[in-house]
Amino acid sequence: MRWGVRFALLRGVRVDVETEFASISDGVGGPGSPTDIEPVLLRDGSSVVIRPLASGDEAAIASWFSGLGVETRHARFLGSLDRLDRRMLSELAGVDHVDREAIAAIARDGTTVGIARYIRIKPRRAEVAVAVGDEWRGRGIASMLLERVTARARSAGIEQFIAICVASNHTVIRVLCRLGPTMIGPSDAGVVELRIDLTRARSDRFRPGPASGGRHDERRSCDV
Repeated sequence: MRWGVRFALLRGVRVDVETEFASISDGVGGPGSPTDIEPVLLRDGSSVVIRPLASGDEAAIASWFSGLGVETRHARFLGSLDRLDRRMLSELAGVDHVDREAIAAIARDGTTVGIARYIRIKPRRAEVAVAVGDEWRGRGIASMLLERVTARARSAGIEQFIAICVASNHTVIRVLCRLGPTMIGPSDAGVVELRIDLTRARSDRFRPGPASGGRHDERRSCDV
C-alpha cells in the first residue's frame, strides 16, 4: 500500500479573530481571501471561524504539532513522530488553494482547532486528511471542514479523494465516507486506504468491519 503524503492539521496558532471578522467586508475575492472567512456556531453553542489556511504559515503548524499527544500523532502521521523538520513544515504550509488546499477552524481565542486538506496527486485525484484538536472533538468540526474542502476540490476538477487511515479509527472513516460512495481497501499493517467518489451522492452508512486483525482479500464499501 502506498501511504502517500503525510498530512498535518494545525492547532495552537494565535490570530486576531476580531480582525478576521471585520475583514469579511473588505470585498476581496479569490481563494484564501477575506470573503472566504465564515463564522460558524457549533452544536454545543461554541463558535469558530472557518477560513483557508494562509500559505507559508509554518508557525501555525509547529504550534499545533506541539500540542498533539503521542497517540494523536501516531494516528495523524501513521507512525511515531517527535517533531516536524523544516522540510515537513514547508510542505505542510505550501498551499496554493488549487492543487494544495487547507481549510482551518479557529476558536475565538485564536487557537486553530482543526484542519482539513487535500493535495492533488493526479489531474482528477487528490489525497485528503482531517484532524481536530482533542478538546474540540464531537462538535461537528471535522464534518464541516471536510464538506468545505470537498467543495473546493470539486471546483478544482477533482473527482476522487484518497484517504489513508488507521483501520481502527472508525470515527474518521465514517466522516470521510459521507463525502461520497467509498471503497475501503484491505488492512495493511493496521492501515486502510479509502477511495471516495466525489462525482456521486454521498453515503451515510458505514459498517466498520475488522480493525486490524490480519489481511483481507476483498475491498468493502461504506454502503454495505
